[in-house]
Amino acid sequence: MHGTMLAAVFEDEGRLVVREVPVPVVRTPQDVLIKVEACGVCGTDIRFLAVPPVIQARKGVILGHEYVGEVVEVGTDVSQFQPGDRVAVIPDLPCGRCQFCAEGRPNLCENMVSIGADMDGGFAHYALAPARALYPISAELPAEEGAFVELLSCVLGGVQKAALLPGEDVVILGAGPAGLVYLKVLKTAGAGRVIMVEVSPWRIEFARRVGADEVVNPRQEDVREAVRAITGRGAHVVVDAVGSQLAVAISVARKGGRIIVFGEDHQAECTLRPQDIQGQELRILGSFIGIPLFPKAVKMLESGVVQFKDLITHRLSLADLPAGIAELAAGRGAKGMCFPWL
Repeated sequence: MHGTMLAAVFEDEGRLVVREVPVPVVRTPQDVLIKVEACGVCGTDIRFLAVPPVIQARKGVILGHEYVGEVVEVGTDVSQFQPGDRVAVIPDLPCGRCQFCAEGRPNLCENMVSIGADMDGGFAHYALAPARALYPISAELPAEEGAFVELLSCVLGGVQKAALLPGEDVVILGAGPAGLVYLKVLKTAGAGRVIMVEVSPWRIEFARRVGADEVVNPRQEDVREAVRAITGRGAHVVVDAVGSQLAVAISVARKGGRIIVFGEDHQAECTLRPQDIQGQELRILGSFIGIPLFPKAVKMLESGVVQFKDLITHRLSLADLPAGIAELAAGRGAKGMCFPWL
């Protein structure tokens, strides 16, 4: 396939430019060319575009890593996919050679390469990816649901560590897209009361609409006291979906509780009292990307046991993407989804 296409290119600090670029060409035996159907806007994309950037993407790269699409062309050594197949992209590519890969923990790979950061991603009409980065999805799965698979796989990593039992109370710190996906998954898994903690008035109301039992605004009330008033002894499971709220998480957990540190904030620091952890037998667990859980995430979406399309507040064309990302960065929305062919 030849010609040009539209793509959203990270040109420099804070600059996402939608422009015409060449349609990518299958060059290696393992390449797969994909017609992109939908690509989610991730908090990672917003952090790439912050000024100064919170995390780094390669200048000149096409952003977007939460995408699904249809196979258009395959390299000569690709036998597991053929044109017409639908696929989701596993954007973090482990090396397969380092110690952590050898231990069966590819999400901790020391040489990870990421689609949409190091390699061109899915904010484009077409995208090129290696066959090992692809997972088949059903022809019936709506693209807007399928594009949640990468975020869902990451959330499932945290849910698995939390080992929730039916009826247990949960606190989720942060009602952004990740926190809202945690809300839906933990409710489906049988959580008792799910309390969200959020400062954005827009997100507070949205979280209530999509299923939060209670929402606490820390600018208006003491979070620890509010959680104790609702639960009696604190939450069995606490999820820090922001990445800067560990001290708050410890304060709202009940004795023996499990705390999942999920959100990424590379600049956050906190001061802890070891006695608050040791004396309450708290378990604090980090959770980072969900490569091994991708198949389970796809199965959940295909079964319809959990659905996320009501979390989409911004349905964006490529032309709309820079302005839409700015809206989301300002907290005036939940999940953004780019449909390149709009």
